[in-house]
Amino acid sequence: MVTLQTTSSPVLPEHEDDPHTFHIFVMVKTTRHWLDLKTEQRLAFLQEEVIPLLRRRPELRVRWFEPEAFSTRATDVMICETSDLSAWAWFCDHLRETRFWDHYFDVLDIMPALEGNYLA
Repeated sequence: MVTLQTTSSPVLPEHEDDPHTFHIFVMVKTTRHWLDLKTEQRLAFLQEEVIPLLRRRPELRVRWFEPEAFSTRATDVMICETSDLSAWAWFCDHLRETRFWDHYFDVLDIMPALEGNYLA
């Protein structure tokens, strides 16, 4: 028999300061347009079009993962962390107006989630 321990805190320790942190998983697949760019061109695009959007919404923290060696569905996963869903919606709306969306990357799925606190 397995006994699950509970904690007295209603949230996981890493979110005690902000228990309403959302993690938004964005699965994308690179297009030929992105793959045909040289590294310098990719970096220039990010510096000119994506980074300025993120600077305008400091409530968002973004991490980038590359599962392409293990997945045929998604080549990349962007994980955005925020407690402000309106900041995410703003970023998403503006990202769609760049070449990121449907030109360099096909956005396959967007999955917002709260970290599992079911044991707390």
